[in-house]
Amino acid sequence: MGGIDWHVDLGVFGEFATALLIGLLVGIEREKRKAESGHSSIGGLRTFGLFALLGALIGWLVTTLSAPWILAASIPTVTAVVMTGYVLETRHGAEHMGLTTEMGAIAVFLLGATVTLGQRELAVGLAVVTAALLAYKDPLHALVTRMGWDDVFAGLRLLLATFIILPLLPDRTIDPWGAINPAKLWLLVILISALSLIGYVATRWLGSHRGTAITGLTGGLVSSTAMTLS
Repeated sequence: MGGIDWHVDLGVFGEFATALLIGLLVGIEREKRKAESGHSSIGGLRTFGLFALLGALIGWLVTTLSAPWILAASIPTVTAVVMTGYVLETRHGAEHMGLTTEMGAIAVFLLGATVTLGQRELAVGLAVVTAALLAYKDPLHALVTRMGWDDVFAGLRLLLATFIILPLLPDRTIDPWGAINPAKLWLLVILISALSLIGYVATRWLGSHRGTAITGLTGGLVSSTAMTLS
């Protein structure tokens, strides 16, 4: 066969099993959501399992044949199939149709491929995050509803301070006594701000009746953390 090694070891079956479990994990959530909402969608438990297995097969072929173009060609094909199903559902009068299920199907396909491409732990972790994002739809929407523009700006300022300003600061002492390190000082500011923001978000999410206890707890964490790092 032109030097192609078609030998399959037992580890490959474990990778395919992991991919299948990823598809079933996300598929269970989608199946449950479909049953509760009464809306039809392109996929459920079996469909998501098949998408994951298909992705795992593509990833295995890429590794076995050393042909990355297979994955590059399969992504548009899978996307086209998923979007065709979406268009057909909308034409049949489905109401309140979003793209969540369709995006979940594409994500499951890519996660299945990630498993057999040698990144099993990463794929499993991302699958858990994906399932959580889908399952916690109502609490996340409720949190966004309670948020104001000031909350959004506060989060953006924290992100700017973390990912824009912090990398620009020198990670070395700049004074003759070797005591002032701008990067470490700014990291302390970010940590205190992040703990404060976590307490504020938790208060908005869980309600004002629990706000006092949460604010006190996070305030204590901020104070003790600042003292320890100082």
